[in-house]
Amino acid sequence: MAALEGTIANFAASYREAFDPQAALENDSTARFKTRLLHGLAPPSSSFEPLLRWRWAALAPLVLCAAFMAGVFLWRQSRVDTEIVPDPSLTPGEATLTSKSEVCQANEQTERRRVPESLKQAVFAEYGMKDKPQDAYEVDFLITPELGGSASIRNLWPQPYFSRAWNAHVKDALEERLHTLVCSGNLDLSTAQREIAANWVDAYKKYVQSGNPM
Repeated sequence: MAALEGTIANFAASYREAFDPQAALENDSTARFKTRLLHGLAPPSSSFEPLLRWRWAALAPLVLCAAFMAGVFLWRQSRVDTEIVPDPSLTPGEATLTSKSEVCQANEQTERRRVPESLKQAVFAEYGMKDKPQDAYEVDFLITPELGGSASIRNLWPQPYFSRAWNAHVKDALEERLHTLVCSGNLDLSTAQREIAANWVDAYKKYVQSGNPM
């Protein structure tokens, strides 16, 4: 938004200088003299001035529209980025199971994944997202129950389904990979919990694939 405001301000200043008669009178002789002195150029023909003014008038709406659309795009992109990784002050991650034998018992994993509806609503409220279409988000565990994550609100956040790359489905692939590595003895459980809580996108690039998911 700051960049957008700066662009509009610069354009307005240029537009005002081109169309403000008083500014033109004050700057005309000085500008012409400096141009001829420094560059040896003849002053522009007055016959071109109406054409230049017409071009300014024609381009003005296009420039303002482009600046506005760029600002909206940057704002929306930054908003999506902040939803991909949870706010650490709200969702730092929390684990209740700390041993490999506990997390590798598959019979309790489904039960641990259930989040009560009241808790889901509390998560949306905490993130200021009550007005969002909730079917576009998964109230997801930052540290998955398959890695010992708890069903505490400190371990839950609204993760978007609609992000092109870093969405809830991609995180599911990371969770499965980490669980496999832990249960096979190739990764320490505490390391898996710490890295997925710190930044699950970085963990995906480290343990699944280095580039963006397809």
